[in-house]
Amino acid sequence: VLIEVENLPSIDQRVQSDKIDGVDPAIAAYNMRLLYQERLIEGGGHIDSMPGADVWVYAEALTWRGHELLDNIRSETVWKRIKSTAAEKGLDLTIDVVKALAKAIIEAIIRGG
Repeated sequence: VLIEVENLPSIDQRVQSDKIDGVDPAIAAYNMRLLYQERLIEGGGHIDSMPGADVWVYAEALTWRGHELLDNIRSETVWKRIKSTAAEKGLDLTIDVVKALAKAIIEAIIRGG
């Protein structure tokens, strides 16, 4: 989602949870809502807990924090190390875990590790 938002061609466009190829709209909406709540994306939408209700979220832009997170995990090498480290330690890939692991991995790479 972060890459999709970053790649928007203009400021008057948005990524909509029901229009992401290959992703269930309800799952996209849920994850986009979490990104919005963490202030990683700017946007809005509607998630109704009633079965069969409309579920949609949109993102118009990345926040500064969103850009920072994406820049930290953009490298395939870093992302693979984040996932493998989390799996080894039995950690879920929450935003806080991803941010902490990204920081530690990047620092290790800088130190030559």
